[in-house]
Amino acid sequence: MRGLWGRVWQRRTPLVVLMAVVGIAGAVLVTRDSGGGHLAANRAQLRKACDGTLPYGDLERLVRDERPGELREHGTVLAPGQESRSLLDCSLSWGDGYGVTVHAEALVSDVPEAVETRDLLEPAGGRGTFVAPGTTGQYGKRGAWLVADCLGGLGGRVRPTTDLYVTARVTDGTDGTDSVDESGKADEADEAHEVAAGNGNGKPDRATALLGFRTAVHVANALTKAQHCGSGPLTTPTSVVDTDETHGAPGQGLRKCEWIDGSSLPGVAAGSWTTLGDLQESTGLSACAGEWDAEKNAGERPRPKQWQVTEVEAASWSGILGRSAYDSYEREGHVPGWGAEDDKRPSEAGSETDADRGVRGEDRVSSYAGRPQLALWARSVCGGRTTYHRVAVLPEIRLEDGETAVIGGKDRARLSTAARTVLDRYLDADDGWPASAKCRDTKVLGEVEQWH
Repeated sequence: MRGLWGRVWQRRTPLVVLMAVVGIAGAVLVTRDSGGGHLAANRAQLRKACDGTLPYGDLERLVRDERPGELREHGTVLAPGQESRSLLDCSLSWGDGYGVTVHAEALVSDVPEAVETRDLLEPAGGRGTFVAPGTTGQYGKRGAWLVADCLGGLGGRVRPTTDLYVTARVTDGTDGTDSVDESGKADEADEAHEVAAGNGNGKPDRATALLGFRTAVHVANALTKAQHCGSGPLTTPTSVVDTDETHGAPGQGLRKCEWIDGSSLPGVAAGSWTTLGDLQESTGLSACAGEWDAEKNAGERPRPKQWQVTEVEAASWSGILGRSAYDSYEREGHVPGWGAEDDKRPSEAGSETDADRGVRGEDRVSSYAGRPQLALWARSVCGGRTTYHRVAVLPEIRLEDGETAVIGGKDRARLSTAARTVLDRYLDADDGWPASAKCRDTKVLGEVEQWH
């Protein structure tokens, strides 16, 4: 019997070996063809997802093969006629924290991002973020965001609009969470992603930020083309800039802010000034600020006197960005006309007061005031769009905690003159943003005292 079984085994051995070889070869072919079963299907899904608006070349490397991709999408681009505020809401996930989420909407109200002067100069509360020069936007809570024009008008909303808002967040597995937002959990997921991707400082790494901007631009260009907007495509960014000053202060000394000069700008403290500008290189907004440099002036210049201007700011916003910025300041009561008081004081018969001569009365500034300043607003037409300008002068105020400073009428008048000088210099600077935007028909709207 052993001999029989031995001969049977010998006769079957070649067949078994052949079957094993074929099986191994088949397995290799399957692996190479499908990446374990899902890679090919997931790549095909990426090409078609989100109405085909995603940048396949940029996102292909993120596709996993362990499980089928999970796609969630809706919006008027996908289903014309449906009631939705979104042109496109789309999330595609491959598990283990790999995925992409995009959102696009035709704006009929303000841009849902912070765009005040300090938000442009010191994003994320001074912690910094990333911007892509040439793209109007920043990397924010929901990833890279941008605003684009659609001169031909965007469909899908009851009210006509020419402004497109797009966000894009790409995750590459570093946060270990799924990128697909679930109802009621979007904010928590975004915050967790930012902290993890930025190693605890609330910022992603540079590569993640760039991928987010490239995705947002690709989506915006696909939508504006499909919507027949009539405007050219946005330039796809090839790099991003970290706005954090600890990374070399890239916003200092920009040419567009050189008009802020203590030696040639009347009404401000004389000496060396340090300037800071936003880095978006946008046609829709710009911001500059300057500060009397105590370190550079040490031993060279005396310390500025009380109420002398030691800081200035200037910013411009066009189109929907202008409306958004103005509305934001208005909610704080910081636009012309808000809380305005009659500065006239009853005068005795036959006597003339400072108020009668057009000099304001005194006011008080508390040490608890955030950044006391006098702002001046103006409106122009820049690049064919309504544009708001805001400049501000910030005086030297030396106070201990709990103390109150009194600004008299003459000091107040000097600040007013300085603010107007700053506005004029800003609008007329050859290398400034208003000149590059060909601003015209400027109307001064009024001052705002921000003492409290």
